[in-house]
Amino acid sequence: MPDNSKELLRVFIDQAPVAIAMFDRGMHYIAVSRRWISDYGLGDRPLRGLSHYDVFPDLPERWRAIHQRGLAGEVVSSDDDRFERADGSVQWLRWEVRPWYGTDGLGGITIFFEDVTERHRVQSRLEQLNAQLEHRVRDRTALLESSVQDLRTALIEAEKLRKELREQAIRDSLTGLFNRRYLEETLAHEVARASRSRAPLSLLMFDMDNFKQLNDAFGHAMGDAVLKSVGRFVAKHVRAQDVVCRYGGDEFIVVMPDTPLAGANIKARQLLSALHALRMPEVGFSMGVAALPENGETSVALLKSVDDALYRAKELGGDRVIEAA
Repeated sequence: MPDNSKELLRVFIDQAPVAIAMFDRGMHYIAVSRRWISDYGLGDRPLRGLSHYDVFPDLPERWRAIHQRGLAGEVVSSDDDRFERADGSVQWLRWEVRPWYGTDGLGGITIFFEDVTERHRVQSRLEQLNAQLEHRVRDRTALLESSVQDLRTALIEAEKLRKELREQAIRDSLTGLFNRRYLEETLAHEVARASRSRAPLSLLMFDMDNFKQLNDAFGHAMGDAVLKSVGRFVAKHVRAQDVVCRYGGDEFIVVMPDTPLAGANIKARQLLSALHALRMPEVGFSMGVAALPENGETSVALLKSVDDALYRAKELGGDRVIEAA
């Protein structure tokens, strides 16, 4: 390297804003930047011509090995290296050891250092914040999932409660059959459906003859037991699509979709015969049957017709089936 070129290089290195030093093959200083001098607290001491190892006699063997690699023509570097300083503080550096060449071959090495402690500190802080954020996100996610699960559980419980309340609202508390309220809702719906599709629809209404005398003779507990027994028995002897309701007192109604009047009459007689098999002394069953549209085209009219038929069955002595007129 021409002398003037070396001088220009020394000036460049001297003015460099980072810590940089140029060494010959014997690791003697050729040029250093002011930042190198200030960073290593070398004061005004002239370094040119001094051995790097005399300036830093306690230099770790690791660095001597790195210098030798550079002097062998290898570029050695690190973007994030940890240094423990003499005062106990920790410094992070980005550094590079690079060989330089003159006209007669490899002339020595340059060593470059940049303090990245602040950058490392910021990066570490960002990593900590990211870790905290991820932790919070996981916690919030877990909390949200727990809340969602609690909400689902609450909704399931609410739906269960709604169904229970609905059942209580439409079921007779004594027999477990549907009650009068449900009958009125269902009958109105079935009448509308049957009218649209021109399908038959029949009602069967019955009560127990001499039920008052049974209550008076044996008490209400016995009367309730008979009502429950009759209700269960009728529910087992009708089709799945038929709706059995306790209309009130000892009166029961069976709604029979897709059943004409003749079919309802046959079913009523079969049911009357089956009820006799329960062998309840002095208790008979009066039954009335009515159908849509023969005996009424509305739920109200149909109920009146079947009630009239039941009343006539009782007038004729009970324990019989009468079709609506």
